[in-house]
Amino acid sequence: MRKHKERAVKYFGAFMLLMLACTIASRGIYANQMPQIQVGTPKGETLTRKITANGFVLTKEELPVVTEAGLLIEKVSVVEGQKVEAGELLFQIALSDLDQAIEKADLDLRAAESALSDLNASGSAAVNRASQDLKDIEGASSGEVSQAGAALQAAMAARDTFPSESDYKESAYQKDAEYQKLQKAAQKKNAKKQDKEAFQNYKNSLDAGLSESYAKERQALNDEVSEKEQAFNAANASKSDALKQAQRALEDARRGTGQGGAKYEQQNQIHFLREGKERLLALKEGEGKVLSGVSGYVSRILVHSGERTTDSSAIVLSDAAGEKLFQAVLPSEEKGYLVPGDTMSIKFQGDAKDLYGVKIDAIGELEDGSCQVTARLEDTDAQIGETASMEINKEIGRFSCCIPVSALHTIDSTDFVYLVEEKSTILGTELSVQKRKVKVLNRDESFVALEDGALTDEEAFVAESDKELKDGLRVRLVEM
Repeated sequence: MRKHKERAVKYFGAFMLLMLACTIASRGIYANQMPQIQVGTPKGETLTRKITANGFVLTKEELPVVTEAGLLIEKVSVVEGQKVEAGELLFQIALSDLDQAIEKADLDLRAAESALSDLNASGSAAVNRASQDLKDIEGASSGEVSQAGAALQAAMAARDTFPSESDYKESAYQKDAEYQKLQKAAQKKNAKKQDKEAFQNYKNSLDAGLSESYAKERQALNDEVSEKEQAFNAANASKSDALKQAQRALEDARRGTGQGGAKYEQQNQIHFLREGKERLLALKEGEGKVLSGVSGYVSRILVHSGERTTDSSAIVLSDAAGEKLFQAVLPSEEKGYLVPGDTMSIKFQGDAKDLYGVKIDAIGELEDGSCQVTARLEDTDAQIGETASMEINKEIGRFSCCIPVSALHTIDSTDFVYLVEEKSTILGTELSVQKRKVKVLNRDESFVALEDGALTDEEAFVAESDKELKDGLRVRLVEM
């Protein structure tokens, strides 16, 4: 009997040991499945904002590019910021328009020469010649104006008869076999939901493409009207100029002012017209190409394809030999952190030596609200137009309640942290996390500054976690 009791005690002890081992093993497995976290407490930090941007080197010395006024630009071959060499193509003049300009210049010159001849003549013969020149010029110019006016009316008619967007789409619906098939299926009395959805999805996709094509076709018609209107105005201006010259010649002949000041004035006019014609012929000989006269950088482009040149600059170049500047554009929110005199480092993408401690000379705001910074470069071998990256480390200020960037979470524009709480369970003391909303005052690359009092010095937050967290989840603490 005693042996039986001893054996029972042994078996019971072994059973208890086995249960203890199982409990330890299960708790270990349970703990290993928990997210492993590292914790921290809020502390004071000085935040530094790192501002970076790409920019380029330019120069203050600017050179205007001017050509004859009133010429149609066929193509602009450069973009702002581009490096150009002497002799490189800047923009192309339409050769057909250049031919018309040369014809007009020749007509004006002949009219002026005819007027001078009339000044040197006397009597009715001079008046008759001037009168006939006026008629000839009026007839030729009226024909050009009439042709240009007819072309303008045709363009306006095409634009005005263009259908509305809804009619445009309706016409496309009728021609689209797939649309008709899906619409028919969707409009059946007992149409299935999937048929209706298929039709609606196809219609939405088709509408998007039709809206885009409609806008393009409509814009093309508007552009055509603008082009024909410019041609019509140019023809009218040409007619007006030619008629003025011919009328002036006729008036001079009638007054008999073939000598003295009038003759001198007419000779100057002929000289001016002859020089203008020679410049046009030189441009024609160069196939209408306007080339850069220097090695430099395209600062501004003041004309576009389809427009006409004016008496002012078409393009402004920066001379490569001028004083060098660095310029970069930053997002608008960076402007509040910068003031002239702040220093930056500049790293060039080419072979130029990197620069440090470069002071900002000017801070400006562009039309889109972005911020433009400009700095003067001294003792640099960087080339005009060369790209570079800038970096500014600006101290924002010291904040008393800061946490690592990794500790902040954001969902639907709401910022929060996970706090660590202790709980007593049948397995002993366990840790869990609780979500708390916070208000962010500022941040840099390493830390986030929270509103004072958002966390106390004793509250521990989750700084790092090897798994995704959620409110109330049990976690396991590991040493940092």
